[in-house]
Amino acid sequence: MPQAARRAGTVDPVATAPEVLSGTWPHALSHEPLLRVSDVLTLVQRQFPTLTPSKLRFLDANGLVSPGRTAAGYRQYSPADVERLRFVLRQQRDHYRPLTVIRELLDSLDAGLLHEPVTLAEIDEAPDDYLTAAAVAERGGVSLATLTELVDAGIVAPSVPDGFEPAALEVVVAASAYLGAGGDVRALRTLVLAARREADRAEAVAAPLRRRGGGEAEAAAVEFGQAAIAAFSAAVRHRVRG
Repeated sequence: MPQAARRAGTVDPVATAPEVLSGTWPHALSHEPLLRVSDVLTLVQRQFPTLTPSKLRFLDANGLVSPGRTAAGYRQYSPADVERLRFVLRQQRDHYRPLTVIRELLDSLDAGLLHEPVTLAEIDEAPDDYLTAAAVAERGGVSLATLTELVDAGIVAPSVPDGFEPAALEVVVAASAYLGAGGDVRALRTLVLAARREADRAEAVAAPLRRRGGGEAEAAAVEFGQAAIAAFSAAVRHRVRG
């Protein structure tokens, strides 16, 4: 058994399987890819509000949650993929485990060497593509008035009348924390514009790879984005501590 599995404290006690299982965990759930990225975000963001499409791409690129693909190349997730995603996010949020350790745990779950209860919520009906302003405000921890300020400042925007893409929730959650710590919407807008410039640079880095095809483009964009986040974070910490 991988070393990470032996030290995985909070994963339920190791259960030795009578035989090595085939396929990927959770074995008992359907592996038929029926869910779009927007469906997955709507399902999982209730528990993990900072989940974004880029995070899903990152996990796919690193081989932790690998959904199916349509003929056009769009990702489609199965119920098993959604539960696997929840497991990965719990390990990161609750136990701060690095990807290498989480991958070892998944390998043990795949082989039936570890047992983990399935927590998947009902997914019989496809969720809505959009969240109402009231839902975004409630889940993001802001008032409707504050959400209106964020919209007026261009920090978030509805995609349809009174309808926000689930990915907007991550921005609202972060905005709530920033404003709660003493920031204001004007300063936040400056940060958001800077972040968008870095995202554009990440796409520019990935563009040549995307034209050549293959899966390297998304990984390159994520890597650049993570480097930009690290540089910004280090600069802020240096000034605050200095």
